[in-house]
Amino acid sequence: MPAQVFLASLIIVFLTELGDKTMIATILLSAEHRQPSLVLIASLAALATSTFIAIIIGVVLSSALPLDLIIYLSGVIFIVLGLYTLFKKEESEETTENTQITFLSMFSLVLVSELGDKSQLAILAIAAQSLFPAFVFIGAVTGFLLLNSIGAFSGDKIGENLPMNAIRAFTGIVFIIIGTLVLFRMM
Repeated sequence: MPAQVFLASLIIVFLTELGDKTMIATILLSAEHRQPSLVLIASLAALATSTFIAIIIGVVLSSALPLDLIIYLSGVIFIVLGLYTLFKKEESEETTENTQITFLSMFSLVLVSELGDKSQLAILAIAAQSLFPAFVFIGAVTGFLLLNSIGAFSGDKIGENLPMNAIRAFTGIVFIIIGTLVLFRMM
């Protein structure tokens, strides 16, 4: 039974996230920052946090904060990060402080965009019906690891072949579009 819960969680996460805004964000962040390991770690930390919330306190969170507010914040964060990406100055060297800021911005973007997302709701539903919530968590995080590894490392390869200005412009525009679509979904 735990193996079935693990596989169900892994497959549902993989299928719901394939081509989703989180995977797109992972590809674009990796192409822009050319640090696939950092992007993968930041994404997985955020996704594990999101999964933990869904399993342990998802019900409490959804009653404490309206889902509409969470979705609205996600849209605003995508737009702000899109504008920041379009208009930030080019930096020649990546310092430890910049890496920490980059990690936190990646983490925040992925975490807020996942709150109330279809994969988080699917995880919540599986956990609510399962006697093995730890296997739901492990299966979900494994699904996220597989999918975001593909995204982070393919984004890095894209970054090798395209000029950074084009990547930043495309990333900024896509984030603004995703944020706008999220906000219009609210209306």
